Amino acid sequence: MKHSLYYERIGYEWKTKALRTVFRLLLLCCMVSCSDNDSYYDRPSWLEKPIYDVLKEKGNFKMYLEAADRTLYSSVLKGSGNYTVFAPNDDAFKKYLTENGYTSVEAIPVDELTKIIGYSLVYNKFEAAHLGDALISKLWEEGTSIKKRTSYYGTLYKEAINGVEQWVANGYTDVSQVQNSNYYKYLPIYTSSYFNSNGLSADDYTIFYPGSTYTGLNVQGGRIVNSDIYAENGIIHEVDVVSYPLQNLDESLKKDENGTAFRNILETKVANSYLFIDWVEAPLTTEVYKKLYPDRNITEVYLKSYNSLPFNPNYEYYSGALGTSEQAGFTYFIPSNAAVETFTTELKERARVDDLSSLSKSVLGYFLNAHMVNEIVWPSNFKKSMNANGEFINGKGLSGVGFAESGVTKSTFASNGVKYNIDHVIKSKYFNTVYSEVLLNPDYKMAYYAYTKFFANSVVEELLKSPITGYLEENYTILLPSDELLKADGYTYNENDNTFANSSKLGSSMNADDRLKRLLQMCVFKRIKNDEVNTEIANFAGSPSLGYGGYGYAVNDYGDMIRFKDNKIQAVGNILDGDEVTATELKDFAYNNGRVFGIDKMLQFSPRTTKPTVAEGWEDQTIYAFLTKYVTDNPDGKLFKDYLDKLTLYNATDQTITGISKAGFYTVLVPTKAAIEQAVASGLLPALNDVLLTDENQSKAYIFVMTHFLSGVVIPDDGTPRIDPGNYETLSMPTSLKITVPEWDLVSTRLYVNVAKQTDGTLKFTPRNYEVGTTVAVEGVNNGTVVRDVKKSNVMGPRAVIHAIDHALLFKINPKQ
Repeated sequence: MKHSLYYERIGYEWKTKALRTVFRLLLLCCMVSCSDNDSYYDRPSWLEKPIYDVLKEKGNFKMYLEAADRTLYSSVLKGSGNYTVFAPNDDAFKKYLTENGYTSVEAIPVDELTKIIGYSLVYNKFEAAHLGDALISKLWEEGTSIKKRTSYYGTLYKEAINGVEQWVANGYTDVSQVQNSNYYKYLPIYTSSYFNSNGLSADDYTIFYPGSTYTGLNVQGGRIVNSDIYAENGIIHEVDVVSYPLQNLDESLKKDENGTAFRNILETKVANSYLFIDWVEAPLTTEVYKKLYPDRNITEVYLKSYNSLPFNPNYEYYSGALGTSEQAGFTYFIPSNAAVETFTTELKERARVDDLSSLSKSVLGYFLNAHMVNEIVWPSNFKKSMNANGEFINGKGLSGVGFAESGVTKSTFASNGVKYNIDHVIKSKYFNTVYSEVLLNPDYKMAYYAYTKFFANSVVEELLKSPITGYLEENYTILLPSDELLKADGYTYNENDNTFANSSKLGSSMNADDRLKRLLQMCVFKRIKNDEVNTEIANFAGSPSLGYGGYGYAVNDYGDMIRFKDNKIQAVGNILDGDEVTATELKDFAYNNGRVFGIDKMLQFSPRTTKPTVAEGWEDQTIYAFLTKYVTDNPDGKLFKDYLDKLTLYNATDQTITGISKAGFYTVLVPTKAAIEQAVASGLLPALNDVLLTDENQSKAYIFVMTHFLSGVVIPDDGTPRIDPGNYETLSMPTSLKITVPEWDLVSTRLYVNVAKQTDGTLKFTPRNYEVGTTVAVEGVNNGTVVRDVKKSNVMGPRAVIHAIDHALLFKINPKQ
């Protein structure tokens, strides 16, 4: 019994031929009175003969024609139509017989001959010059075609479903007629046109066909030795190889003994349900096949497709962004059984599960996607190739290893793409970065749910950056709060509706979600690590040489500061509570983009421990309260606050300072008493008692105060060579000062202060001139350097830090000339 699609095609051609015959008879009847010479109606001498006859006359295709005569394809070769035939010559057939143990063509089963002949026929006529081109909407797209659709197809096959052999067809829609797009096999043709257009070399061919020679016109492991032999119903290319239909990637994997471990993950089941394979009972399709194959005892047909993967490896046609099935294909990287076993053993240990089916579908999907590419990966383009997770196959992109050193043990071309057997598991951001601990460790499930809900497109994407995805210098340190810590803070999580709740009093200005987001962001630190700059937080031992009593400092992802020494960490709330958080590094796994620490308490932004029943325990201090406490602990800064108070900028009702946002981030600079007195002596700042005497004095005092509130970012004096957060060499920060000077046409114009690091890492601040054209309208005066003292600088507050500086920063408005 032959395949139904074949009969459909042959039947169509016979109908077409019959209609043409009737038309010719009618035409003959009409013309019979015009001529009594029978030769008038003979076949024109200039018309080429059918493919069959042309091959027969050539004399070196006897075995191919003998093979065709034993199939229904002989009528195709003799009939009408438009085909390209890749006809193996007799030498090619003799070689095939020897290699496969046949004594003659007659000894080859008819089913095998049907595959060989059908696979040699390509729909439409392609001259050799266009074999590497794709005909799209009647236009040639040059150098874009790597394979052509043949007339051979596979349809029904047997496969085990839950341990029972069933009849299976590829597809997902139950229909009353056979869908052929999933079944037609494609024949790869390796042309110089395609290779040149895609930057490929001869190695890209010989890697798949060792021992063969690349000529620029190759078909599988052979060559086109004589091209463009024209016939009435198409064109013939003589080849020196018998091409046998290639398996698709799914078929190839099934027969790959060293790919069974990978296939087992692909076929993972939970209970009796496959995670990545959809089996659809198809009653309509079943009836179709019952009629087509009455002798096969078909009782039920299942449709097979894959889900949650970048492509269906069992589909012959290409569905992607790179073009048609002739122009593109898929790529499988199949790790060895040993490599998969090693990886999954470690994976189960990290996730603390006994079986892979206990892992989430997404985790297993990340593994599968790491080994799948929705395009053909050629050896020449290997360094640039990325998998379906957006990760470089070689782990480092252009700076990584090339194909030859990549651990590929076997290269196979399939009918719908390529398959590479490899000796290792491809590294993935989901299993190698610091985020993998969040993803896999069951101690941090609530953190995982929160990261997924709140930060999937922000913090998570950051933590996944590593050399695997092309980020060579990004470095992260994260502190992970366990489920127990979050529960102790009052949190619960409802998996059914993906919501968090907190049973504790949270204050009037914050809900459970906002607090949780902040707590988690306070535990993330983004840094830089390369050959020139290294700001990695390798530990929390502190920095004895920095000048702050042994403390080191850093800014977290939320924007708050922390301080640390002796592996004890404090945020603002911990300091107010007199509490410390102990950090312990998790060292069982080597992350490729940073470090992970467990913590025994939560970092807090408010005095949650000592004031749990009042709003003050759950909310940020105000900037004014923070500044007041600062000058209490550091009297040398009191004169600066006195100027602020003299201007009555503080509103006691809403506890705000005019021009300072309650929700903003600030680096507050407090000049020492000596620095302010020096500014007064220079005439650039009025004495405190003279501030309200004149409008000019009041304006100067206002400019002075607001210049020292730098908005937008909290900048620590951390001793690193760059300004963090952001890894800046210099940074221009907006002040809280906006000035209006009619003389210069300035209206609410904001002024800026430049921030830089000195050679010893100390912060330096310089007011930036404001120019109108090439003229300095507002001149920045003085520059200030941080005074290093644990009570004067790096004093942490609510989304803010205070630094004492040794000179007052001032702006002077110049008269217009």
